[in-house]
Amino acid sequence: MPRPDDDYEPVFKKSNWGTSRYTYNPANPVGMALIILSLVFAGVMMFLMEERKGPFEPPEQTPWSPSIKENPTYSWDDTPSPTPSTSPTPSPSSTP
Repeated sequence: MPRPDDDYEPVFKKSNWGTSRYTYNPANPVGMALIILSLVFAGVMMFLMEERKGPFEPPEQTPWSPSIKENPTYSWDDTPSPTPSTSPTPSPSSTP
């Protein structure tokens, strides 16, 4: 409890609205600075939200790519492989 002859003003004081909350005290220079900083911070955040900048910037769109079901590419398809022969007679290089 401050003394009556003391010029001390607390940074926070109880709300006058009948709640048990504390508010910034504009009579204290630190309280006034906190009020101004809070308003500036809120204004900057509102500006960033409106302009979609900073943390509110939408993610960058990736280019569209076809589904794997439409155009499958597999690692074993990268190298050319010999195609099997369709002739009914075996070739001399084949072994039983």
